[in-house]
Amino acid sequence: MANFFSASQEEQQEIILSIWQRFKYLFIGFFVLLIVFIVGRDYLNDSRDERELKTSILFQQYLESDANMPSSGSELLEVYPETLYADFVRLNQAKKEFAKGEKDKAEILLKLVIDRHTDSSNEFNPLVAAAQTRLCRIYFSNKEYQKVLDTLSNSESLTASLLELKGDAENALGDHELARVSYMRALQNSPSQTSRTLINMKISDLAGEKIE
Repeated sequence: MANFFSASQEEQQEIILSIWQRFKYLFIGFFVLLIVFIVGRDYLNDSRDERELKTSILFQQYLESDANMPSSGSELLEVYPETLYADFVRLNQAKKEFAKGEKDKAEILLKLVIDRHTDSSNEFNPLVAAAQTRLCRIYFSNKEYQKVLDTLSNSESLTASLLELKGDAENALGDHELARVSYMRALQNSPSQTSRTLINMKISDLAGEKIE
């Protein structure tokens, strides 16, 4: 490098030319890859923005429709099944199906939401919590208490509502000590005074509990 700066202008040009002749294909390849990367990145960003706009419009149309399953909802589930908007449709549609007495259809939709996020992270996910809560209530309506516990068994972060449901299932199965633990955890996590009062009543009503 010192020789380059101490050389004359003609010698510097010869050095640059020799370097170019030796590495020109490497330089060309680098610039081609750089251009491809920039173009590809811009294309992906544009595609992502376009998809987000499209899915948000479809979801808005879904919410504004009075139909049981509007075409906008069907399109979200069929064309964009991996988006959060599709999960919102599944949650809302499960509520509609349950209201109609179609518990099996509601159960399938809720399980899809849970399964989609099961392996993504151990962190709390409000979508999963909402789906678990609704699914557990379906099981309670069928008196399938063990299925409630199975649904919650792999969840490390449970809301106060889910802990209360877990306690209800354990109590229904006769596991009163486990139910008491779940209720106590729900009591600690509950932000609502009304909910805490109800949970305290459930603890007092547990078999073997003494009310002072």
